[in-house]
Formats: sequence, structure tokens, C-alpha cells
Amino acid sequence: MGLKHKRKRQHGTTTTMALVIILVLVLLLIWSEFISGPNRVKEQIYAQRIEKIIKQNKNIQGLSEHVFDYITYQGYDDTTLYWYNAKSELITSRDIETLNYKKAKRIAKKNYNIKCDSIALGYGYNNPVYEIRGSNKLILLDYDSFERVYEREIR
Repeated sequence: MGLKHKRKRQHGTTTTMALVIILVLVLLLIWSEFISGPNRVKEQIYAQRIEKIIKQNKNIQGLSEHVFDYITYQGYDDTTLYWYNAKSELITSRDIETLNYKKAKRIAKKNYNIKCDSIALGYGYNNPVYEIRGSNKLILLDYDSFERVYEREIR
């Protein structure tokens, strides 16, 4: 009696290419749903909030988002600085003439030994703040009193 040899079936190039295409499509689907999807939602929410703020104040410019204890937005026009909450509602405003980056930098250096690398407006806890980064630290100084609101080391 002869032994029958089973012949191994070889998959062709077409089958291999089809499997590679399916794998790529699955990876793209996963990427779009779990990586890109949440980012697109965040961008859409940001755009809606900015649009709502602009509808309230047609002359506003320089809008930026600040994240500390919660999300706020800052902007200005020719005469006024504005701070908005995450619902695009006005929290507070200040006359633009009160803006004093030089004093904030000087106080950060003199009182807290922080040499300013960058400075921006933000909102910390209950008041507008100057957010200063430098000397491997982040410090928030109250906009009106220049008192320290928050400080931590950063890397």
C-alpha cells in the first residue's frame, strides 16, 4: 500500500495582498476611532466655544485657551482684556491699560527667583493671572495684586 502524501497548499500573492490590505484597513479604522476621533471632538468643541465668544464680541482678537483648574479663554480688543469660561460666558474683564508684563516678570524674578522664559494670561482659581514659565518652574501671579497664586516645578 502506498502512502498518500498530502500536498501543502501554498497561498498565492493575491491572498497575501488581500490579507495585508485588510490589516491596513483595520489599523486605519482603529486609529480613526480611538486616536484621531477624540482629538477631532476636542477641536470641534474648541471651535464652537471660540465661535460663540466671537459672536458676543465682534472685535475680540488674540483668543487663547488656558487650562489650569479648569478651561478658560482669554482675548482682547482695543480697550479691554476678557476672560471667558468653558461655556463661553464672560467671567471678568480688565482695562487693557492695566496689563503689565514687565512688573509680573520683575516680581517673579525678585520674589520667587524665576527668570521668565514665557509669560501669558490665564485664569487661576478665582482671578485672572499672569502665567510665567522659567527656571524650571511654573508660577501664577494674580493679575491685580501680583501675589503668588500657584507655583510648581516643571521639567
